[in-house]
Amino acid sequence: MNQEVFGLRYDFIYRYGHYMELTKSEGLTMNDLSALQLRMLEANQVHHLLPLEIKEVDFRVSLLYNLSAKRMLSHVLKVEGLTILQFTKLLYAIVCTVDEGKNYMLYETGYVLKDNFIFLGHDWSDVYLTYVPLDCCQNENSVLVSLEALVNYLALKVKEDDRNRASSWLQSLFQSQSLLDYKGALLAQLNDRELIKEQSLEIVSQLNKQEVEPTIPKEVQSTLPKAVWGNKIKNNSFQVTESVEAVTDPPDISDCIDENQFRSLTFVPIKQRSINIALAVTFLLSAFVWQNYFTYPSTATLRITCGLTLLFIDSWFVIRFLGLPTWQTKKRALHPILIPSKIEREITEGEPSEPSNHSLNIQEHYKNLHMHTTLLSREKPNATIFLGNRNRPQPLGARLERKLGDTTQLIVLEHDPFTIGRGDAETEVDYRLEEAGVSRLHAEIVKNDDGYGIKDVGSMNGTLLNGESMVAYQSYPLKDGDEITIVRIALIFRL
Repeated sequence: MNQEVFGLRYDFIYRYGHYMELTKSEGLTMNDLSALQLRMLEANQVHHLLPLEIKEVDFRVSLLYNLSAKRMLSHVLKVEGLTILQFTKLLYAIVCTVDEGKNYMLYETGYVLKDNFIFLGHDWSDVYLTYVPLDCCQNENSVLVSLEALVNYLALKVKEDDRNRASSWLQSLFQSQSLLDYKGALLAQLNDRELIKEQSLEIVSQLNKQEVEPTIPKEVQSTLPKAVWGNKIKNNSFQVTESVEAVTDPPDISDCIDENQFRSLTFVPIKQRSINIALAVTFLLSAFVWQNYFTYPSTATLRITCGLTLLFIDSWFVIRFLGLPTWQTKKRALHPILIPSKIEREITEGEPSEPSNHSLNIQEHYKNLHMHTTLLSREKPNATIFLGNRNRPQPLGARLERKLGDTTQLIVLEHDPFTIGRGDAETEVDYRLEEAGVSRLHAEIVKNDDGYGIKDVGSMNGTLLNGESMVAYQSYPLKDGDEITIVRIALIFRL
């Protein structure tokens, strides 16, 4: 990248982690930096600032900012829309970070208030700013100008439903003459009743997402074996119906005391909290029996203690992977034996049915050719009939190819940029990859003047291009046949 900020060229590199490097083409020296600010940054861990490292080689200095486990704001805004609550939280966190920098003798003008230099953690209020400790003093009003430009940019990213509400109080926000006025206006907005209500609803929705129990799909449930309690199974025959597609599973019938009822053993899934409690109980019971053995040591006590310990561990594994065992009493349903039809007898006897292949052979095609042939007019008997563009191949353009067994899936790059990731309810991506280890927003393909380029947008497990690791946020040119590997999924770029 050839872009500059504060007269410094910035680039993204990998040094046992993802870093952003600021330097000068002719070389940055220690005299260009503020010694006081460097000592303050080294002696104190300033919150909500990107960790800074100084690299000096041959009296040339580079500023390295650690970007690990952080997301660039510009890439987050591409796939996630801002609500008015998130917009206010983000601005308030930025203003507070800049204002608190005075406690560490940092210049307000040293912050880079641009979307490419602002990074997010786990929340919109978890903001990390880029601070450049240059030995220069600028006008204090310049930070207000940069902040106003950032507010105008973020206001365009607010969702349409909240944009009208945001425009009403943005005018009063722009009248602020200092950072303290910005903080007061944003704090008053955060205390608004409607925003408090939205915040409480957001917290409740997040708690509900965490407490949702994992459900087993019906397709998987139908293939799982059913546990049956009883001594003997009387009959295991199929119930045959006229519909061949709907074949019911054989009933599980067991001998019980009541002829019309039977008891079945089922496993009920439990929450993670209950599993942890069961593990703690298992540990306490095992500790109790072993304490009894150490109090009264003997061979018989050792055998009993080992047996009980294995029993406790087995019980916990059953609860952990199968669920809590329960017994349910059910009424026995009568399953009459029906007389199979002709089609059903063919299936039970193993006779293959006739294949339903409607493709025509060459003889039948020419035999019925007169039925689907257009006759030529007498006026122009030698004219050729136009059959249309049905069989003419259309150009696909830039695309990705993914091998799925014996078939190849084509992914056309319809949008610019074309985003790839796991996605979720709040993050929309152009192509979803349902694979463990794929980030919600993993990579993006951008069209530029030279063709196409790919960029890893700060994913946790990284991206490979032709087997080589890519540096986060660094754009790499793409050519026909390049292989993009995301976790274990290989995508071939085609033009």
